[in-house]
Amino acid sequence: MRRVFDELPRVRDVVTWNAVLAGYVRAGMARVAREMFDEMPVRDEVSWSTVVGGYVKEGELDVALAVFRDMVEKGVRVNEAAVVTALSAAAQLGLLEHGRFVHQVVHQEGMPISVNVGAAMVDMYAKCGCVAVAREVFDGMPRRDVFAWNAMICGLAAHGLGQDAVELFELFLGEGLSPTNITFVGVLNACSRFGLVAEGRQYFELMAEKYSVEPEMEHYGCMVDLLGRAGLVQEAIELIEGMPIAPDPVLWGTVLSACKKHGLVDLGVKVGSKLIELEPAHDGHYVLLASIYAKAKKWDEVREVRKLMSSRGTSKSAGWSLMEAQGNVHKFLVGDMDHKDSIRIYNMLDMINRRLADAGYVPDVSSVLHDIGDEEKVHAVKVHSERLAIAYGFIVTEVGNPIRIVKNLQVCGDCHEFSKMVTKVFNREIIVRDGSRFHHMKEGKCSCLDYW
Repeated sequence: MRRVFDELPRVRDVVTWNAVLAGYVRAGMARVAREMFDEMPVRDEVSWSTVVGGYVKEGELDVALAVFRDMVEKGVRVNEAAVVTALSAAAQLGLLEHGRFVHQVVHQEGMPISVNVGAAMVDMYAKCGCVAVAREVFDGMPRRDVFAWNAMICGLAAHGLGQDAVELFELFLGEGLSPTNITFVGVLNACSRFGLVAEGRQYFELMAEKYSVEPEMEHYGCMVDLLGRAGLVQEAIELIEGMPIAPDPVLWGTVLSACKKHGLVDLGVKVGSKLIELEPAHDGHYVLLASIYAKAKKWDEVREVRKLMSSRGTSKSAGWSLMEAQGNVHKFLVGDMDHKDSIRIYNMLDMINRRLADAGYVPDVSSVLHDIGDEEKVHAVKVHSERLAIAYGFIVTEVGNPIRIVKNLQVCGDCHEFSKMVTKVFNREIIVRDGSRFHHMKEGKCSCLDYW
């Protein structure tokens, strides 16, 4: 392709340049595509949207959003492809300000809300913590396809609005639409998050029987999660063992999480040991097994698991929290001292801790895996990344606006309690998107109803 392009300089126009650009993007060569883009004598909206899409395809989401913003600032009229891919990037990152910027551009350009743009907006707002806005966009769409319905059902499920998701699913069926495998992932996930065991079983059976959708690994994962969360761990194991396809180790990891949640130490040890054999390089299995031992105060076993983890060159994934403020993205790690406002952040955190202690908050240190004194454990949980993000939120977010945080890992039990207490004592709203779901915290309560 490139040779033909280089040998025929006379036929080079923006169309042929765009064709070569798209070729590099499809081949996963985003860097070469960008070099070519920078060399183009003339660029149109297709050139820009191709580069935006290329970066999204390669997972360089922040770069994709920067290119989209540059496109707008240079006065290039955005097309639907650029809007949809930019909304996708904002959704995957969970960055609301970036997503709102794209929506604002759509409004300013007078662009109609097509089926594709509408579905992408629903998905973006849901994944950025604004499920009510997502529903407004969804309800206002003149025409909706199955992708828009899937985005809304999955969005409600991720926010713990299980009953709403189930009702929307029933409405979807009432419209005469055919559910896809993604639709069933959404509704089964909704049942899991809200503890709707009977409904989950019913939908799982209907998949193949009525709609000819064969259950895939994700559907089994939702069912195992549903049963495990509800304490039906033995039934979850029987479901895995009876699968017609080879189970993914993730399913056993879900069982291991259920063992931790329900204090099933012996079963947890058996499942954890099996998982470590299946995936010796996966740090999460060691951490879960160690935490099961820690909960049972079996510190010798915790040390053995950590030693095994170390000998195999595996280390625990570092937890981080992201926060958007004034157009910038701020990232915090546990015990982070690198932020330019670190002193102010830690002073604010000290003030928050004092006020919470006065209100009766006592840290739960069961998540700390080391056999150390309670005082040291309290210090270990006090500097978790989301607490630093919350303290920074107090500094940069106006009272009345929610503090929005995106985490890569599931929130720990004590940080969950800490965050709820903050909303009660300071009358603030906190929205956390962790590695598993959304937590909307207000007035000392969480949307997950402490079931996550």
